[in-house]
Amino acid sequence: MNNDLKNLIKKNSEGKCTDEEQAKLQRWFHNFNADQPTDLTEEDHHDASHKIWSAVSFQSALPSNLIHKPRSYPFVKVVTMAAAVAAVVFGLFFLLKKDNSAVENYANDVKPGSNQATLTLADGKTINLAEAKNGQLAKDRNVEIIKMADGQLQFRFNADDISKPTRVKNEGALNLMVTPKGGQYSISLPDGTNVWVNAGSKIRFPSNFENLSERRVYLSGEAYFEVKPMRAVYGDQRGPRPVPFKVITDKQELTVLGTHFNINSYDDESYTKTTLLEGSVKVSAKGGYAILKPGQQSVTNGSAFELSAADIEEAVAWKNGEFMFAKEELGGIMKKISRWYNVEVVYADPQLENKVFNGTISKFKNVSRVLKMLEATGEVKFRIEGRRVTVMR
Repeated sequence: MNNDLKNLIKKNSEGKCTDEEQAKLQRWFHNFNADQPTDLTEEDHHDASHKIWSAVSFQSALPSNLIHKPRSYPFVKVVTMAAAVAAVVFGLFFLLKKDNSAVENYANDVKPGSNQATLTLADGKTINLAEAKNGQLAKDRNVEIIKMADGQLQFRFNADDISKPTRVKNEGALNLMVTPKGGQYSISLPDGTNVWVNAGSKIRFPSNFENLSERRVYLSGEAYFEVKPMRAVYGDQRGPRPVPFKVITDKQELTVLGTHFNINSYDDESYTKTTLLEGSVKVSAKGGYAILKPGQQSVTNGSAFELSAADIEEAVAWKNGEFMFAKEELGGIMKKISRWYNVEVVYADPQLENKVFNGTISKFKNVSRVLKMLEATGEVKFRIEGRRVTVMR
């Protein structure tokens, strides 16, 4: 194989190709004809097609004869398939065709979300975190509330500054952080627990977990937690004991001591998904309870309670800056897009909500990039008008 071509294929598989290099590689695959002479060996063709296949993310529109591993095909079919799959892959991820209808449908675009949130303190003071300057924003007794240079919000507990024990007696004494559609934010709670809050979510929590028999936070939406273990003496105890951490949603209650997990519990979804990465958690809901082990996911839906193996990468993709769809219906995909880009989604044909897609793309691209990737499957089309996205055939 031509060394330049080998290098391009390798760079592309690593995601390092420039736009010019991607265009060159795309032209090669699109112009290739199995009947024309070539200096590529059968092994080279297999290697190229294998690399292309490893990059395919959106397969819902591929014919059934193209969803098997290429090594099972004769040489000519492998070459033809490589070109066909390359057209899908490169059309999806890099140089999507720009015809007249595309120009019309994407006359305007919507930028991705960013770090945005508002914090309402227990005393009623409201702070726009996106506009606030770095440094101390407020102080609640022995807790400093600080915006860090990287944008994280920290509730920094100072044990040397305790004047009176702080006890949360009702939910009205809790702080409230709200991420709007098109926003996300991370926060370090006073016990050192780190929380990443997804778009369109709310989390309520006290400024201080001192003198409490359990650490309670209330969530609506989606958040990823890294809970720090905590031991304390409370009540009539003679020695320090673990202080449980609880996450309460409108559909379930989750209890942990120290662990990493993700909870998806939006008001516009009928279910709550809890995915455990490390440690152990107890999930309680109307349908029963379960002790999750790392790599497991529970789904509660009314009285139904299911436990299964989790796709960890997919569950926390949002936190890692990606959209990742694993056999997901378009209805669910468009809800994610609606929250992150703060757009309204309407369907010209409601049946399109049931179309299933697989794929991965950075969520820091403009919305048109994500929609064009879905369009490239041939299963669906979109039109953007202001902040409204219409889904069409």
